[in-house]
Amino acid sequence: MKASLTAIIVLTTSLTAQAQAQAQLQPQSPKAISQHPATIVTFEYLRNAMGQDWRKAGALIEAASLESLKARYIVRVKASATIDDEIALVRRLDCRNLKEVETLKASEFYIRYHEGIQKRFNIDQEKLKKILDSLGVKLLSLAEETVDSKEYCHVLVRTRHSNGDKQISALDLVSLLKVDGTWKVTTDAQEPVVKNLKNPSK
Repeated sequence: MKASLTAIIVLTTSLTAQAQAQAQLQPQSPKAISQHPATIVTFEYLRNAMGQDWRKAGALIEAASLESLKARYIVRVKASATIDDEIALVRRLDCRNLKEVETLKASEFYIRYHEGIQKRFNIDQEKLKKILDSLGVKLLSLAEETVDSKEYCHVLVRTRHSNGDKQISALDLVSLLKVDGTWKVTTDAQEPVVKNLKNPSK
């Protein structure tokens, strides 16, 4: 009798563990994904970026990511092959020299950087309106994870829009980090994470 009771407990525990594992593997429903706070931020970010409202788009990005973008650009400027290349990169930000670039706030750098690209391609405002009017975003999946006590959310979406001449469809993965209870877009979460092993195997 005792052996039978033990077997039942083991079987019940095993089935419960299997059920929990299966529940974790089940994809979230589209409704659940659409109601997630990170999804709302993702939609807003994509619309602002596609509409080239860089001030609003930048406001949805975490501060550390903006600082990283600025730091990488400064490294790029310093690594310029010629003075002319350095001047071109600096003027793209509407700055006179590298020192002015270094003194820019990270949020202002983000805005100037993208506005500089926008000016280079000279996108027609009427075409931009067509893009925004036709923009559709389909949610595919959402995954959450905690890394080093930081909460992340990764949202996979399919975007579709038309510029009047062509219809473009793209798969986008937007990563977000919870900062003081608010989801912010992060550009660093998809970078490889490398850690040294304390006792690496020989």
